[in-house]
Order: sequence, then structure tokens, then C-alpha cells
Amino acid sequence: MHRILAPVVIATLLAGCTGTESQITTTSSTTVATDSSTAKVSYSTRSIGTLPGAVDLVERNADDDFFYVVSRNGTIERWNRTGERIDTVLDISDATTGEGERGLLGLAFRRVNAIWTAFIHFTNANGSTVIAQYSVAPDGTFEQSESPTGQTLLTIPQPFANHNGGALAVGPDNMLYIGTGDGGSAGDPERTALNTTSLLGKILRIDPTDKGYDIPSDNPYAVVKDAKPEIWSIGLRNPWRINFDSFGNLWVADVGQNKWEEVSVAAASNSTPGGRGVSFGWSAYEADERFNTDVESPEQLLPVYKYSHDDGRCSISGSAVGTNSTASGRAGWYFFGDYCSGEVTALLSDGTRTVATETVATDLSNISAVRATSSALYVLSLEGDVRVITVTRL
Repeated sequence: MHRILAPVVIATLLAGCTGTESQITTTSSTTVATDSSTAKVSYSTRSIGTLPGAVDLVERNADDDFFYVVSRNGTIERWNRTGERIDTVLDISDATTGEGERGLLGLAFRRVNAIWTAFIHFTNANGSTVIAQYSVAPDGTFEQSESPTGQTLLTIPQPFANHNGGALAVGPDNMLYIGTGDGGSAGDPERTALNTTSLLGKILRIDPTDKGYDIPSDNPYAVVKDAKPEIWSIGLRNPWRINFDSFGNLWVADVGQNKWEEVSVAAASNSTPGGRGVSFGWSAYEADERFNTDVESPEQLLPVYKYSHDDGRCSISGSAVGTNSTASGRAGWYFFGDYCSGEVTALLSDGTRTVATETVATDLSNISAVRATSSALYVLSLEGDVRVITVTRL
């Protein structure tokens, strides 16, 4: 297994954190070990801008002087590094609804032969999940001449209004990874998550093309009879953000049912990114506890971390993996929030269990995501507040 607990190299503290003055929330950390991978740090957050319904923040390229902020209401804005709005590069508000768990939910970028493509994850007017792509101009704007909603790659009918997933990531293999929810309601009533004939409750892996997408030949179900060949991993309830770290390990923040929110990490193997053929266990298990006894997942990957719904916690909002550039003293740590409690937490894992946790921030409002660019960490609120997280090595 590739290492999860990575050594930390002293790096320049976060840049790009200027902007309008606002209240600063600071939480001092606890020293959890004496080695250099867990040096003592302090955290602070500072508001840099607002976009109502903010659910994602994505960088196209480290060389850009801007990043993108996604609103579930159907818009994507470009902001400069200090949080000033540049323009709106996409508006599909007429094609989606930002109510409940629906809307424009995720964004990712891929470059092939110097050509950039943007991918979005949204629910359409019928409530179905849609994955679509756009050509991206060198200046970062989207090409929408053929259709405002882009070229559709996948449409997945949803039996209920909730659990639409929303995660998108381009892996170290340059394939597109898609997180889908189990279809909604509660308790996986249609038992989709472990069913390989369904695209729901999965991580999918595809190779987009100009006219659609190809199935990578090493997908685990590519030649399995009756299985959906797009499937990479199974057994998820509502994955809200997925991340690949610098070793290719796959991190998943999966929203729980009644008791447990969970973080899982699937190890990469040689040149194969993490998650291939993995079952994350839902709905045979919620975290590591038996849930639906009429389905089985005998070799499920256990979460490295779980937390209960005590003290006002209710729903995990992932996620970002720290690097030397974004979190000095916390490279390799995993950052996530909780929607209800307003807490941001960082954890350190050895790949099978959690070694340490610490509080990053408290009393924030309705955390919708914790995200990262190449130079900074951010926490987003569904009300629209976008805050930069500064990690200061003490």
C-alpha cells in the first residue's frame, strides 16, 4: 500500500489570502505527536467572498490566476485568487433546481494534448443525474455554442429526490471518476448500492471522448456479464466529494444513515489508482456496523474514521487532502466538515486506521464542502460564504 502518513517538508505558508476584511476564527491545534509529520500548528479562517448555494471550488491549473466556484443553483463563477469575482462561465439555472439535494453539484477539469475539458455533475428537470462536458478556451471560459448544458455523457435516472452524489475527480490516470448516490429515500430501499447492474451507489470510471466515452479495459466489471462496465467501486450511500492524494490513494467522504458518518481510503496499487473493485459496504453495513441483513458485502473496506451524530453532527461534507503548499505541517492530512455542527476536522491515517484528529474550525454555518487548490484550503457554506483556511506552523 502506498503511504498515507507522509513526511512533511517545511514549506512556504499559504499565499493568496488577502482580500476584504472579515471576522477571523482561530482554533489552536493539539500537538498529537513529536515527529515532523505532526508538527504543532494553528488554524484560522477568513471570508474571501460569497456565492449563494456554494458547493464546490475547483482549480483548472496551478498556473491560472483564478479558480471556479460552483453554486448548486446552477451557476459557475470564476474568482481571482483573492476572491474577487471575474465572471460567470456557466449558467444552467433553467435546466436544474437547487432545492434539497438537487442542483449543480460538481465540477472537474481534464487536459488531453493541451486541450482542456470541463465536466459537470447535475440533476436535470426530471431529477435524473447528468454528467456533461464542455470544451474550455485557453482563457478558462466554457464553450456553449451547441448547448447550454454541454454534451451529455451519462444520464442516470433517480428513483427519489435525495442522494444524488455529486462528486467528480480526474484521477492520476487522467480518467474521469464519478460519485453516485444510492438513489435516495432512506436505507437503500431498492438495494442499489451493492447491485452491479445499477450505476447508483457507486464510483464510476470512464474515459471521455469527443463523442461520448469509452470504458477503460481495466475497469473491474468491464467483462462481467450483466454488470455495468462503468463501475469502479461499489457500496456507497451518498459520496460527497472524492479525492486522490499524491500517491493515487482514493479518499471518500460518504454521508451516513442514522448513526455514522464515514471516511474511507482505498489504496493505490502500483500504477492503478485506489478503489478498483472495492466495496465500501453500504447497505450491508453502515460504517462497520451491520445494516441491511438481506444483502452481503463480505470483503467491504472498513472506514479509517467514523463519527456519530452526537453533539449536533449530521452529515459529512468532504474534502481535501493537505499538501506542503496548502497546509504546512499537515501534508497528508485529510480535511472535512460537518454540515450541521459547523466543524472542520483534520485527520491523519496510516491507511487502515486514524492516527490523530484535531479541530480546524468551529461554529461555521452549514458547511457544504472543504476543497483545495494547489496553494490553499477552503471551506464553503451553503449560504454562500467562501473562507480560506490558513495553516500556520508554530
